[in-house]
Amino acid sequence: MGIEHKITGILHLVAVLIIVLFSLTDEIPKSFAFLSVLFFVVKGIGFAIMKQNPLSALDAIAGIYLLFAVLGWFSNGVLNWIVIIFLAQKGVVYLFR
Repeated sequence: MGIEHKITGILHLVAVLIIVLFSLTDEIPKSFAFLSVLFFVVKGIGFAIMKQNPLSALDAIAGIYLLFAVLGWFSNGVLNWIVIIFLAQKGVVYLFR
């Protein structure tokens, strides 16, 4: 696969790192975390449409869930970590594909 998978993997991992740091510390502004979850929503919808891959829609669903968590509307610690690990493993797969 091409360089686009490497770039996507790096973006995935950076976005996940920002979300993790936001949830564990007060060092990351909420706007950075918001942009990170927005990346997953837009990427998930875009890839689901362009590649006609319904599994890419899981990124969008995960991003919407994390958006609720970042905004403080709904948050479940265990579910947050499951979603974060899911997105991180997708980033690693993209990076080493």
